Amino acid sequence: MGRARRAWQVLKEILWGLFIFDLYSENMKMRIRYNDAVNLLIFSETLGIPLMNSYVSMRLLPYFFADLEGWKRREMREREILDEAPDLH
Repeated sequence: MGRARRAWQVLKEILWGLFIFDLYSENMKMRIRYNDAVNLLIFSETLGIPLMNSYVSMRLLPYFFADLEGWKRREMREREILDEAPDLH
């Protein structure tokens, strides 16, 4: 019984990797890009970008404050433009 269950688990993981992993990773990249865009809109006043959304950003700031540290780290990381060239469409 335990061996069959383990074989079934391995088969599920293989099928997930074959058919769904690429879609999952692309969706995660897209989610990070959208979160970065929203963070840029929310924190634009602190960066010196004059957008006319100060009231809305002040109302949304408590909800996005937890993501601020990871976003700053991700944006300040040095990147090679050629590493990201395949993702540019």
